[in-house]
Amino acid sequence: MARDPQIVWRRLDLPGHDACRQWQDGERQGLDGVAVWRDPAGPAHLAYQVTCDPDWITRSVRVQGRVGVREITLSIHRGETGNWHASGEELPDLCGLQDIDLGFTPATNTLPIRRLRQQGKTQAEIAAVWLDTEDFALKRLPQTYRRTEKGWHYNSPGFEADLSVDADGFVTDYPDLWIKED
Repeated sequence: MARDPQIVWRRLDLPGHDACRQWQDGERQGLDGVAVWRDPAGPAHLAYQVTCDPDWITRSVRVQGRVGVREITLSIHRGETGNWHASGEELPDLCGLQDIDLGFTPATNTLPIRRLRQQGKTQAEIAAVWLDTEDFALKRLPQTYRRTEKGWHYNSPGFEADLSVDADGFVTDYPDLWIKED
């Protein structure tokens, strides 16, 4: 695995791109990136940073930017006991969840993929804290990941896809949504 692996994706459902980097700093590791796209609400750009523990469990998330005329600033934290907070407000319905799923980027699929690989698991049913880009609300999203020859089969309510994944855990082909730029 390369030091601080990076990737650029092209969005397939709308004009847009995302540039992402994995990083490690002592006991912390994570992702940071910027997604830009032409949203139905207008031009969009969101910068994100996800900080995880050594097991790729989300500890904090920051999202900042704009979608159309709407300013987006989110500061999300997961406490030691699994309690989630957004902008200081506790989110009891999300207690115990380990992953964030930012709905505007394929980057956060990397988190459970890296953790499952690290644990030697080939399948898991999890639930993530999902940032729904329809209303920018945080919601519980049940998900299933199952190892395949080229990556992982992903399933959530009303959606499934076979994700091609590289050695760094980045999705390289997310059918009809994202593809890695060479």
